[in-house]
This record gives sequence, structure tokens and C-alpha cells, in this order.
Amino acid sequence: MSQHAPLSKSTWVILALALLGLIGAQVTLYLSYNYTPVQITEGTLWVVTPDRGAPINLYESYRIFFIHLPSAYATALCCTVCLVGGVFWLLTRRPAWEALVVASAEVGLITGAVVLLTGTFWADYAWGSGRIGSGWNWEPRLTTMLILWLAFAALLVLRRSMDTPRQRSMTTAVYGILLGPLYPLVSKAIEIGQTSHPRSFSDLLSAPEVAITKNVASIGILLVFVALIALRFANHRLAQRIDAERSA
Repeated sequence: MSQHAPLSKSTWVILALALLGLIGAQVTLYLSYNYTPVQITEGTLWVVTPDRGAPINLYESYRIFFIHLPSAYATALCCTVCLVGGVFWLLTRRPAWEALVVASAEVGLITGAVVLLTGTFWADYAWGSGRIGSGWNWEPRLTTMLILWLAFAALLVLRRSMDTPRQRSMTTAVYGILLGPLYPLVSKAIEIGQTSHPRSFSDLLSAPEVAITKNVASIGILLVFVALIALRFANHRLAQRIDAERSA
């Protein structure tokens, strides 16, 4: 009769985070379609078209906001964790910090893609023609977000091109530190020549239903991505231990 090893504490933590995140995501989807208003009242959230024409109302397209904003928060978290992991690897040279940087960059690549895709789809409706890609206008907010996403990809590609584990670890740590300030740049880019992306969502959040759903979405979807970081971190740590045993 076969016996299975009990799950470790870290595995239970990952499972708990994943379960809570999935529940939060399901609740978010339910609230966004059954609790928030069918149509925002006129003037609640206006955006100015790129050609400075008449402002337009976002109406029901704002529902994508409940995925877009939490994914942006998760991207900011990934940048912060990359920065912290890179700094602590330089201070301690412990493999765990490198694993944390890589895990965060991998998840940052996912969250950044979600931000770009949901933002683009929203823009296609809000100030584009409705055709896919028509809302992309290369304004600073959109362009810097694309640069950040490419930076996550560059970290993962560059570290694989290093010849030795030492070079790979150093490149990962230094690049992780450089990733840290990129999200604040994305946030500030809206002040450099903003044309269409709303400066603030305060008007939209003035509706209690929208504010409550936004808070639930922020927690639930953020937990999903935190669970992904924890899972990827555990996988990388396992790979590091296997490599250490093989080289011993």
C-alpha cells in the first residue's frame, strides 16, 4: 500500500492563496455584471478623444476596469518584488532571492500583458473606432507600459544567455533592481502629454457599487497573482536544489 508524503506548509499556503484568489475572481465577475450599474449616469467618467474632440462616456465598457486596475496593481507588486529580490541577492548572494526575482518577472509578464490587452480593448471602444487596435495611439501612458512589459521579457531572456550561474544570478539581480522604478514611470507618464487615458477614476468610484466591486476585485485578483508568484518561486527553488545536488 503506497503512502504519500504530507503536504508542506508552503504548499498549503500556495493552495490557500490560490483558492481565495479564485473565489475573489468569481465574486468579482458576479458583482461586475449583477451588482454594478448597467450604465453609468451621463458624465460620471468622461474621456477626451485624442483629437481633442467632444468628450465621450464610457458606459458599459467600464466593466473591464475591474480586471484592468487589479492587474495594474499586480504589475506594480511584481516590479517591487523584483527590486527587493535584486537588492537582497546582492547583499546576501542567497539563491532564494534570485528565484524570487525570476518568479516575479514571470508573473509580471502575465500581469503586464493583461493590463495591455484589457486597456487596449477598452480604448478600442472608448476612443477608437471599435476595430481591434484602433484605440492604441502611442501616448506616454500606453508606451511606457509596453516598455515595462518588454523589460520583464528581456530579464527572462537575458538571464538565459549568460554562460555561468554566477553571471546569470548577477544579471538577474541587477536587472530586477532596474525594473523597480519602471512602474512609477508608467504612473507618472499620464502627466507627460496625456490625451485619452483618464487621469483619475474618482468620478467612476463615486458610485458605491463600483467602489465596492473595485475593492473586492483588487484583493481577489491580486491574490491570484500572488499565488502564481509563490508557485513559480517554489518551482525555481526546487530546480535550484536539484542543480545543487547534481553539481555536488
